[in-house]
Amino acid sequence: MGVAYQAQGSGRHISEDAPCERQYVSITDGTDKVRGKIEQTGEKLSATLKEVARRAPQAEIYVVGYPAILPSDGTECGRELPIAPGDVTYLREKEEQLNAMLKQRAEAAGTHYVDTYTPFEGHDACADAGTRWIEPLLDDDAAAVHPNGRGERAMADAVVHTLATSK
Repeated sequence: MGVAYQAQGSGRHISEDAPCERQYVSITDGTDKVRGKIEQTGEKLSATLKEVARRAPQAEIYVVGYPAILPSDGTECGRELPIAPGDVTYLREKEEQLNAMLKQRAEAAGTHYVDTYTPFEGHDACADAGTRWIEPLLDDDAAAVHPNGRGERAMADAVVHTLATSK
């Protein structure tokens, strides 16, 4: 959705507030544009899941959620992900809302949801190199803000666990 990159760019100039939240949440009525995008995406996902089920009625469908990218304690990441401290909490809430929508839509469609967020707690992009499962935004590397090898393994383990326990 591009929100993290906008915050990253803004975070370099403004330190102790939340420029992303200011940009995406109306100060007059509290409307959150990102939440609106999540809801629109949910409608599209529901339609897609319905169509997949129609075309492949015997298929077992699994919707895989997003892993935790930012630290749960709301601390800033500094150089790894230069996001304004106030936006760390805001963006984490948006990711939690996105995952909640994915889970709700998957369950409403009678499909399965794979939680990758919970296993990634403490292994976010701001964790030490030996601990993190998400790579930080250090440069224009293609793997920035994506799972590394340990993260891919953790995601695969979450999928395998859900496969084993959903039957």
